[in-house]
Amino acid sequence: MKIVISFYLFICLLSCGNTEENTNNIEQDSNLPSLSKEQIQKLNFTEYLADSKVKVFTKNWVKYNELERVISNLKQANISYFKENHKILESLINDLKKNVPEELNSPSVMSRLIALETKLYKLESVVNLSNTSSDAMISHIKEVLVSFSNLNLQMNKKLERESQKIIKP
Repeated sequence: MKIVISFYLFICLLSCGNTEENTNNIEQDSNLPSLSKEQIQKLNFTEYLADSKVKVFTKNWVKYNELERVISNLKQANISYFKENHKILESLINDLKKNVPEELNSPSVMSRLIALETKLYKLESVVNLSNTSSDAMISHIKEVLVSFSNLNLQMNKKLERESQKIIKP
């Protein structure tokens, strides 16, 4: 009889330990704000895509293509790239600014890259905070998407201006 009681007591102690671990995991997951693809798609901003002329020059710009993938993931509510990933983000931004194709390199494009850099770092800091609300997260995601859109617009405009070489009399 004592063996049966001690066996049940042992089983109860083991099961109590498991539920404690499960509640800790639930608490850790609840600290992360929940984002959905639909919330991001509802954001109201004008999205500019890179023109076909710009695509010719960005085709071999590896870091820009990587940035496009990061932005694409961001639109899918995937913020894992920004979670405790500062060195890789910093490397992406530095290489992006260093390796701008000559045809797209201008002060206006560089200023858009710097603005995008600022927004990416802000989003990274918000993602890594433990008490971030989903509204704040969505607001910062919108800022990054708008900055990336403005970068595309500026590159489009640069090539458009160059193609309109008007000879003055």
